[in-house]
Amino acid sequence: MVSAPLTVAAFVGTRADLGPLSPVLEALQSADDVTLRVLTGVMYAADDLVAALPTSAPEEAWRAAVVPLADPMTDVSVDAQLEQGAVLSRATGLALREHSVDVLVVLGDRWELLYVVPPAVLLGVPVVHLHGGEVTEGALDERVRHAVTKLADQHCVASEDAAVRVRQLGEPAERIHVTGAPGLDRLAGARPLPDEELAALVGTAVERPLALFTYHPPTAQPDAPMGEWARAAVEAALATCGTVVATHPGMDDGRDEILAALTAVAAREPRLRLVAALGRDYPRVLASADVVVGNSSSGVIEAATVHVPAVDIGERQRGRLRGDNVVHAAEGRLPVETALRTALAPRWREHSAHVPNPYGTGGASARILDIVRSAALAPRVKPFRDLPASEAATATALPAHAERIDHGDRTGRADREEEEE
Repeated sequence: MVSAPLTVAAFVGTRADLGPLSPVLEALQSADDVTLRVLTGVMYAADDLVAALPTSAPEEAWRAAVVPLADPMTDVSVDAQLEQGAVLSRATGLALREHSVDVLVVLGDRWELLYVVPPAVLLGVPVVHLHGGEVTEGALDERVRHAVTKLADQHCVASEDAAVRVRQLGEPAERIHVTGAPGLDRLAGARPLPDEELAALVGTAVERPLALFTYHPPTAQPDAPMGEWARAAVEAALATCGTVVATHPGMDDGRDEILAALTAVAAREPRLRLVAALGRDYPRVLASADVVVGNSSSGVIEAATVHVPAVDIGERQRGRLRGDNVVHAAEGRLPVETALRTALAPRWREHSAHVPNPYGTGGASARILDIVRSAALAPRVKPFRDLPASEAATATALPAHAERIDHGDRTGRADREEEEE
């Protein structure tokens, strides 16, 4: 029997996991029977992470909880990732022992999880994995996500199709929990801001339509012209929108090439506002945007909750479940510009205002807290569950993705409707 309070460690590498994890961190921090430790060591120094954590707890409380594992990375090449990974692995093992951690919580599919999760497995610390079972065929994250699934003890998945995939990987059904996406919890109270407040928040005058732009390295396409693709995408956004707020790309190989391209465009185009991250302001900016554009999961997972149309570019998110507010575009200025004009059209905006989000309606963090509490008491032996022959034969018949318009390589429902009109 684990004595209370339970010591729970959660790993935060970059803003990619900080945003979706924030509601879970708040729930853990406020729980009377939990002592929280927040491990970090890729993007954030301790003080920077404290400043980015939710305001529901005082900074002093977060400061006591944050455990830096390594200095932040300044170079994001593969060589740098391998070196940082070795440091993270050793430091994670030491931190888990020093703080007598009972449960480790991790989210998603980032490369650094390959170094953070194995020490917990070796030390017998149960791992609760969030957002497993999803598909992103255009990123190496896909492999990391499924590898972490096999190392994890409990799975808090965001959708039914993800649960099916985790079962296909042999995980016992009683260890799989459909909680919804925890990042949606922070959007529940997000309301659009007046343009004057929005201008003060993002640091530039707002001219409508307003696009929120994020373009990450498509890591499964290492020889791709990432800078050229990012420049074409942001120029398409500028051609169709009045103001574009762009955040820096993620901490993957190819980041510098993309950032250089966006910086060059921003230097000659004042309507492009390039910021490192939006942090705590992200929900309000997202709710205020007219469209989300790029290849980030924010457009695919979160935009539907605040009824904002999204344009998903390229292959990075290929295969991922998405709401019916998403328009897909191939790489290149013309396909992206065409998709943006569709997404910004009154008919599509009205349509997006009423579509359900397949990742849930909120409340995931409370469900996850209950699963974390029970994780330390679950048996360490995790049997591999073979699917029955009849189920295995139909296992690929997952819940269908929402139909979507796809500019550049496929034709969707709305294209057919326009032809009929």
